[in-house]
Amino acid sequence: MKRLFFIFFFTTAFFTQAQDEDIVKIIDDLTVKWDKRAGELGKYTGLKYYCTSDFYRNETIELLDKIHHYDTVLYQVVSEKYAGTNDKEAKATLDEILTVETEYTTPNFKTFLSEECALYNEASEEYGTQSGSKFYKKVEKIEQELAKYVENITNRIDLIDEHIHHLKLN
Repeated sequence: MKRLFFIFFFTTAFFTQAQDEDIVKIIDDLTVKWDKRAGELGKYTGLKYYCTSDFYRNETIELLDKIHHYDTVLYQVVSEKYAGTNDKEAKATLDEILTVETEYTTPNFKTFLSEECALYNEASEEYGTQSGSKFYKKVEKIEQELAKYVENITNRIDLIDEHIHHLKLN
């Protein structure tokens, strides 16, 4: 019976450590992917692709959904591991995750970008495909709003990624 207990204990400890290491790697990978996508979205071509390409739009939303999923998993891991402690890094990580999960949800992102795309399409219809200076001025204004919103999301995601590297999750 003692053997069974020790095998169970060490197996559980091993898988918990592996899960913690995996979550850090997954968050790192998702952060890199988001940073690349955010760089694209903050420019005219990214806005155009998001507004006109179902594939690009769905791929972006899927990436955000994965980020939110793994932020939730990370929240649980950090909460369990640091429950009852006053670890400032853990608290900062949890606070950042809560901000992303409440202020920058996928539905909020989709709503914001839907509005931006409506403005982009309106400009395209109003000024045609000739894309003169009036068109570019209007699109530049849309692009600046989008860049600011995406930058806020990116900063939060990057902060979470930085925080988890200061925590001892393994």
